[in-house]
Amino acid sequence: MKILLSGYYGFDNAGDEAVLYAIISALRETMPESEITVLSNQPEKTAAAYGVRAVNRWGKLSLVKEIKACDVFISGGGSLLQDVTSKNGILYYLGLIYLAEKLGKKVLIYAQGIGPIQTPRNWRLTKKILNKTHGITVRDFASRQLLMEMGVYREIKVCADPVWGISPQSVNREHGAEILRQYTGEENFGDKVMMLAVRNWQDNAVTFSEIAKSCDTFAAEGWQIVFVPFHYPEDVEASKTVASLMQAKAVVLDGNYSPQETMEILANGDMVIAMRLHGLIMSSVLAKPIVAISYDPKVDSFMQLLRNPYCLPVAQLKHEKLELLVRQAWQNKEHGMKQLTQFAEIFAAQAKEPAKMVQQLVGAKK
Repeated sequence: MKILLSGYYGFDNAGDEAVLYAIISALRETMPESEITVLSNQPEKTAAAYGVRAVNRWGKLSLVKEIKACDVFISGGGSLLQDVTSKNGILYYLGLIYLAEKLGKKVLIYAQGIGPIQTPRNWRLTKKILNKTHGITVRDFASRQLLMEMGVYREIKVCADPVWGISPQSVNREHGAEILRQYTGEENFGDKVMMLAVRNWQDNAVTFSEIAKSCDTFAAEGWQIVFVPFHYPEDVEASKTVASLMQAKAVVLDGNYSPQETMEILANGDMVIAMRLHGLIMSSVLAKPIVAISYDPKVDSFMQLLRNPYCLPVAQLKHEKLELLVRQAWQNKEHGMKQLTQFAEIFAAQAKEPAKMVQQLVGAKK
């Protein structure tokens, strides 16, 4: 069986690479005999990292060839169908889905977060194209609601983000500690480690200044501040900017880390503050206390899913508010970790449901 997988892969984004890693793992667990091909921005790197076939996502002729050759076309996961970052970026993903449909292939939307979709053209195209797919799975209820409002009448199953399917037992915490020691030069890099995943977003000057003030407050209270990049190299530069605004010394990790390495690093944190959605998801898989700085509805949806109130909209970001949420999350960490452990078992099972749907689509046997 040949499976073709489309997504935001090969762009050095640890969150999207973690999604890819988790999807491949789930597919191999469900259908070990399948051949997986990934459309990637860096096909050689993707092939080497995950042991799959990979082809250039921009080659028009090769895209048609690969779609013709596959049995199932998967679009997902992540936030592919949105037009906030670009009005036209969504057309790439919709175009591939449309082509797969026209070529008579089985098409599955795999655990995507849908929206925001603001352009009427994109709204209409999404409705038309998704109504011809063979299966739709989304990672949150807000995504299902949006598709229903568009007029998508096919069954829409809510599952969990694929990253929930990564077992915390597979994470090598000591390797993450070795990475941190390379930057601190110390065997013990702090009794309390606060990790941050920041990104550029609109009014950086205000956002970064407020985050820096909070970091200084917690550094004065004995916290080791560590910045972890998710999108390389953009997040490294954003992290360095915040660190430069601090009075205290902070550790800025500047490597291009794999999904596994990123989780290994996070495993050494005691508290995580993140703008990056998958910074929050990975930390939750590891049962870490989290505080979100939300720039997108997908972050709000995730925190609501966890029934976690420690979420601050970036437009309302003030260091006093952020510090209050961090203190509350830390004070209630035992309850939060227990709750996360309970959720994780449920979400881990849900994260593998789309892979089972792929199996059902082609009538494959494990």
